Amino acid sequence: MSIPNPGEVTPGRPAAFPYTLAIFATVLYFALVVCAFGFVSLLTDTDVVPQADAGPLVGPIATGSAVGTVLLYLLGIGRRYERNLHEAISLSIGDPVRLPLGRSVLIGIVSYVVYVLVGGFAYSVVTAEIFSIVLFAAGSALSGFAISVGVLAAAISVAYMLVLGSGGEHPARPLWPWER
Repeated sequence: MSIPNPGEVTPGRPAAFPYTLAIFATVLYFALVVCAFGFVSLLTDTDVVPQADAGPLVGPIATGSAVGTVLLYLLGIGRRYERNLHEAISLSIGDPVRLPLGRSVLIGIVSYVVYVLVGGFAYSVVTAEIFSIVLFAAGSALSGFAISVGVLAAAISVAYMLVLGSGGEHPARPLWPWER
């Protein structure tokens, strides 16, 4: 029995499953954030960025930074999962790979903080006042928009790890009838 290399494709297993899944999970996260922003804005009758002098790019920059943070986190989890899986296969000990579900709270907090700080930084660049970072951060830290960014990041992280872990040793791709 030969031991598969991390770059090799094993039958029934996509070569980059964790990475592709991370990209799909990130796109889902972005869509859910946009949806949540719409609902929060509709229900509270507020704007995502309440400062009138913020311009049109502060909100998308803050949201894009949170989405990028989640993508990098999920790619890191996928890389660690692949590495641990190949070590387990090479040692013939089955599938003892553990996924850090507890860290989902951490990515929720990190994406929340990144959203608030990068939004504050973008707002300070637009207004050309360095102390407006504090004003923006204070104004948006307890808003439903920033909270939804963090909660959805944690939820997507949990969903990603559950889907990744549910494949066991190898998530099987769908087979055509003539391939069975």
